[in-house]
Order: sequence, then C-alpha cells, then structure tokens
Amino acid sequence: MRYAMKCHSVQKKLSAYQDNELKPEEHEQVKNHLQSCRSCRKQFAELDRVWQTLGELEEIRPDPWFHQQVVRKIKEPRKHGLFPAFERLFQFLRTPIMVSTILLIGIMVGSYLGSILSRSDLFPLQTNPPSYSQEVFFTSMRIFDPAPPGTFADGYLRMVRNKESETR
Repeated sequence: MRYAMKCHSVQKKLSAYQDNELKPEEHEQVKNHLQSCRSCRKQFAELDRVWQTLGELEEIRPDPWFHQQVVRKIKEPRKHGLFPAFERLFQFLRTPIMVSTILLIGIMVGSYLGSILSRSDLFPLQTNPPSYSQEVFFTSMRIFDPAPPGTFADGYLRMVRNKESETR
C-alpha cells in the first residue's frame, strides 16, 4: 500500500535523503514527492546548494600538536581557578567541624550584640515604664472611649466593675 507523503514529513527527511540514509521504500517516496511538489523541491535545492558551498570551503588543518594539547588539558587536574583563594576557603569550610565552629561563633556574637542593642535606644518599640507625660496623654485619650467619663454608660460600667470586685 503506497501513500503520498506530506510536505512536513518529507522536509524532515531531506537531509537523510541527500545522504542516502533512508530505507529504499522511504527514498522512493521522498523522490516521488519531490517530483510532484514544487515547494519541497525548492527546499531540497537550497539544502543542496548549502552542501555544495560547504564542500567548496578550504579545509582547516590544525597544528600537529593541537590534539595532544587538548587531551593533556582534559586529563590534567585544574590548578588555577578563577579565585583560588575562595576555592581553598570553601574546601576548608566543607568539614563539619568548621561549620559547627562558625555556627557557634555566630550564635555567640549574635547574642552579645543583641544584649548590647537591647540596652540602647535603637529599638522604637522597646517597652519602657511610662513617664508622667505618657500617663497624662493616655488619661486624656480616655474621652475617646466608648463610654466617656460622666456619661450614663460610664456610670453603668463602674457599677458593674464594683459588683464584680465584691463577688470575688
């Protein structure tokens, strides 16, 4: 059973067709498609021109020692990194003893600095005993309570608080 190949399938096989890498049946199908399809034939001609142009290029021959140098560089251990000092430091830090020592030193320095900073005025949310001016301020803010002083609600709340303190 023969079926006509679609352009997409043919275009994927053009390079293999040119290199004679297709099975005989596929080769014949691509050949028949190229005879009947102008678009695919044009693409094949472009591919053929590329290969002809590449074939016309002069071959570049490396120096005789080039291959030996490449093999030697691959096999030799790396001596010079980008930052050799950092590489040695990171190799040194990989040991568990060093990691735990650095962690312990970090905790000690952090707690020392934390105790110094907690005594200073660097923290705005630090709880200090209220000063007289703060007490006056908070007392004056009481007029914004849901039951301002001197109102019926304020009297009721005081009465309830007194009854609760008597029952305890």
